Amino acid sequence: MIGLLFFGALFGYIFLVKFAVNRIYEYTGEKIARNIALAIFILIPTWDIIIGYPIYKYLCWNNSGVHIYKTVDNVEGFYVGRGYGTPLDYIGYKYIEYKKRQRQNEPYKYYKVSWVDANTTEMCIQISNASSKYNLNLYQQGKCIVKEEITENEISRWEYKQNESTKKIIIPIVNIYEYKTVIKDRKTNQVIADNVKYVLDNNWFMGFVQNNISSRGSWSSCGNDMSMDMLRETLKIKTEER
Repeated sequence: MIGLLFFGALFGYIFLVKFAVNRIYEYTGEKIARNIALAIFILIPTWDIIIGYPIYKYLCWNNSGVHIYKTVDNVEGFYVGRGYGTPLDYIGYKYIEYKKRQRQNEPYKYYKVSWVDANTTEMCIQISNASSKYNLNLYQQGKCIVKEEITENEISRWEYKQNESTKKIIIPIVNIYEYKTVIKDRKTNQVIADNVKYVLDNNWFMGFVQNNISSRGSWSSCGNDMSMDMLRETLKIKTEER
């Protein structure tokens, strides 16, 4: 029903544009007046994209992509912030750390999940995504994963944060979103690498249509999915001594 109303409104708008432009031309007899009126009617549903797209492309050309400012050798693991993860998600690293809480009003607890020799502990945990050849080989070599609670002061110096979103409102209604995956030195609070993506939101007209017919999409996006490559090139994995 909403879709029919939209298409009815769309055809009504086209009819109104055609009628108004023809009336203006009949009244003035000037093609320039007709063209100006037509341009105004076209700009009403599209002006924000016409203005926003060049800004979005400028950001893409100048800021998007992977930037590595510093590399670190012999890294065994890192901190990933909120959520949950295991070293299985980051092949080659020995451990990861994260924070988690059960309820909004509770303080965070910090955890370390790491590969260890299975014969040194009885605290091995089962991981559901241990299906890759790399992970299975480690299990076969007598390795297992353990989880332990740690203090905030014990957290690694290096932090890996994925897809933080910031809305850049350059002009009202024109929404450009910046998504950053960053690697940070927690000791100096310095970003040592980042992967930047930009998404240009749909203009107000298409956004209204999608909100009423289906899920809202975007007009365009730029950047790449090379965050894992950036991670390995920045925090270089410590090789096992033989």
